[in-house]
Amino acid sequence: MSSDTYAHNPVTLLHIAAYLRQRGIKPLEIFKRAGIPPSVLLDATSWVSRDLCLALGGQLAALAGEPFPGSRVGQLFKLTDLGAWGRAVVAAPNLRQACRAAASGIGLLEQGTNLHLLTFERHAQLRFGFRGSLGTNPLQHLLGTLVILRKIALLAGAPEAVSVRFSLPYSRGVDVLEETHGPALEFGCEHDAILIDNEILDQPLIGANAKAASAGPADTAMAIGVLVKQSLPFQRPTIESVAAQQNVSVRTLQRRLRDWGFSFEELLDDVRRSKTIELISSGDNTMTEIAFLVGYSDTAHFSRAFKRWMGRSPREYVKSGVFGHAPGSGRPTV
Repeated sequence: MSSDTYAHNPVTLLHIAAYLRQRGIKPLEIFKRAGIPPSVLLDATSWVSRDLCLALGGQLAALAGEPFPGSRVGQLFKLTDLGAWGRAVVAAPNLRQACRAAASGIGLLEQGTNLHLLTFERHAQLRFGFRGSLGTNPLQHLLGTLVILRKIALLAGAPEAVSVRFSLPYSRGVDVLEETHGPALEFGCEHDAILIDNEILDQPLIGANAKAASAGPADTAMAIGVLVKQSLPFQRPTIESVAAQQNVSVRTLQRRLRDWGFSFEELLDDVRRSKTIELISSGDNTMTEIAFLVGYSDTAHFSRAFKRWMGRSPREYVKSGVFGHAPGSGRPTV
């Protein structure tokens, strides 16, 4: 696998927006600056390049006002936020099997990383590492990952039997990581890993079924993304119509989206933007047809939205040729 195919599932980025929102930072521009449109987060079958994900972590560090924001983001995750991977982990009968499920299924979340369960005389290691060369500092991603992996070990209900090893050298300020990774920390180690006493490996998971059953803001956001895409072009989705389809109140839906990090209006706007670019790239529709397919009743409103999204009119965008087409496809006409 070449370095340019290393990629992450968008579900690994879900709570970054919520973290930014909690600190009064509007996430929409931060994601776009990193090259990751919010609508990508709604498609668990897509992939985002590792370089872009690490660049987003760099944006976090520059804006957060604290040295280790990745660890705070990791705290926001439930294991089941991470799709089939997380559900397999919490469904395991004991901690050993949960760790094995995590290691064997890591490819569902990331292409280009290693996760192994290694056993030694007194302890086991859930060891994490990157493959290939890294063009961007991975620290924030690494810290968040270790928080999530530690949550697996804590499912056995014995935090005193769990510790964390960092390749990060000890330096002034790293003590703050005790708040997110627990009190048992080692720095300057050869590998990044979660250490687990062997005696708890065969312990059943505490409360795992309840964790698997509960839905959170990320689940709501994914469901809304599906509903919005299904509604276009037949109607303009509203928060009232989506709330009714979800069988929740508008206020509940707004709260869940706020916890996720993006408002309904931001989400709808970015879904329409990404669908527009997809349709232009296919070359199968005129601009009038595209306006209809993304829910605009007239081209004037569509053109104004397009210029806000792309900084140029639809005609200028098509003439620039900055998008690709499938072989044999035509070009959209304005």
